Amino acid sequence: MNLAGHPRLTIRGLTKSFGGVHALSRADLTVMPGEIHGLLGKNGSGKSTLIKILSGYHRPDEGSLEIDGKPVALPIPLGRSEAIGLSFVHQNLGLLPEASVLENLIAGDHERVRPWFIDWGSEAQRARALFESYRLDLDPDATVGDLSPVKQAQLAIVRAADRVSAHKAHASPGLLVLDEPTPFLPIEDVRELFAMMRDLVAKGVSIVFVSHDIDEVMEITDRATVLRDGHVIGTFDTRTTDRNDIVAAIVGRSLTQERRVDAPPAAAAPLARVSALKGRVLGGFDLELRPGEIVGLTGLIGSGYDEVPYLLSAARPVAGGRLDIGGETLDLSSTAPAEAIARGIAFIPADRQKQGLALDLTLTENAMLPKCPSGVAGLFLNHRRRETATGGLIRDFFVKAVSPRQFGSELSGGNQQKLLLGKWLQLSPRLILLDEPTQGIDVGARQEIYDRLREACRGGAAVICASSEFEQLAMIAHRVLVFERGRVKAQLEGDAINKSSIELACYGETRIHA
Repeated sequence: MNLAGHPRLTIRGLTKSFGGVHALSRADLTVMPGEIHGLLGKNGSGKSTLIKILSGYHRPDEGSLEIDGKPVALPIPLGRSEAIGLSFVHQNLGLLPEASVLENLIAGDHERVRPWFIDWGSEAQRARALFESYRLDLDPDATVGDLSPVKQAQLAIVRAADRVSAHKAHASPGLLVLDEPTPFLPIEDVRELFAMMRDLVAKGVSIVFVSHDIDEVMEITDRATVLRDGHVIGTFDTRTTDRNDIVAAIVGRSLTQERRVDAPPAAAAPLARVSALKGRVLGGFDLELRPGEIVGLTGLIGSGYDEVPYLLSAARPVAGGRLDIGGETLDLSSTAPAEAIARGIAFIPADRQKQGLALDLTLTENAMLPKCPSGVAGLFLNHRRRETATGGLIRDFFVKAVSPRQFGSELSGGNQQKLLLGKWLQLSPRLILLDEPTQGIDVGARQEIYDRLREACRGGAAVICASSEFEQLAMIAHRVLVFERGRVKAQLEGDAINKSSIELACYGETRIHA
């Protein structure tokens, strides 16, 4: 980080209201040249509003902006951010999966590439040199949809950096805003992405790194700014600040990191029994679940633990296996999702936006889908009753929403997840299956989700939670099963469950390897 000269980005008094509600209130932010600056806050804290103002999507009510000490008129014309030295990589990356790496790299690069004549040979040569300068193993001819998630993220980031440098209107290396680039990446790929970010700042680029993962922010950033309810709470030196102080700034109070589990359920007849479950990686998995029990599943990438919720809910084809629940036996290889739901099984997938919710439907339509009897036409639905029920669900699950008629796409990620959880828990399921339930969710919303799971367990349900977040499992699980190559490698119970013991079980050598 270069502390000399003008800051790369200076924001003063940035304010934006929607319908009388302040989404951003007199926010200040300073980012130095060559700095990685974290931007933290709960869902709805104002992070997205700030980014949308910088990208030209929103017009601020008031405030000023400087880039490299030069004033920039607000609002920024949509699509002109790169001309003033700002470039953005959003969570969805904005890539065309069916196109090649080279086509994605130059698409929309009107500053440099003329669409009526493209010298593909020269462009491919330039692309290879660009990738080599960042030590990236990317083939310009490869199809983007065939790349791994981390390679796709690297392509999006290097494209953004290249676009800023291509503009002649400014002489600095520019500033990149990386908006939640890591939630769907395994830890090994996150490390690879961080290495690329360090290469960028070594070239003088500044980075604003938006994330809900406090540990990642503490590791990769120089400083971090915390937003809460539209206000800047403070800017912290992440090298010297205690993690708990940043957590308290985000949520407005101290949060305990101790285990949040009730006493282990008393000996009782199993609520459910899984036998010989087989999937693409999983081979012969057995499990007995008692009422009130939370069982965590984890392992390294590709170990198969994350298949279990999808197989038990019939969301993916099952190679073999049985599930005994409620006095009935299901042959999972021939069970349909509707049958699993009818047997009291609820499934909350990791990708809430594509697999959990229909974002172009209203909150009422999303919340009431599981309660709609098949074959009932919309003409016969009691819409007022459905909206009233959804309003109650929104209140009970602390979903921050304006109205049940609001579209799912208008909610923040954390509120989408709480709506998704409420959508299924309203059915009082016996078996709750979750895959990465708090991915991309702020720490406050996580605590609310943990509390809901504990409430369901007190009511006699059982939970299976697949997660790559060891700290999360250490907080909520009665048992943790660690997988390797499709089979259970280790089982941890009770007081033996902590982040360190889970890490050791995941990364430690097995007897077979020894």
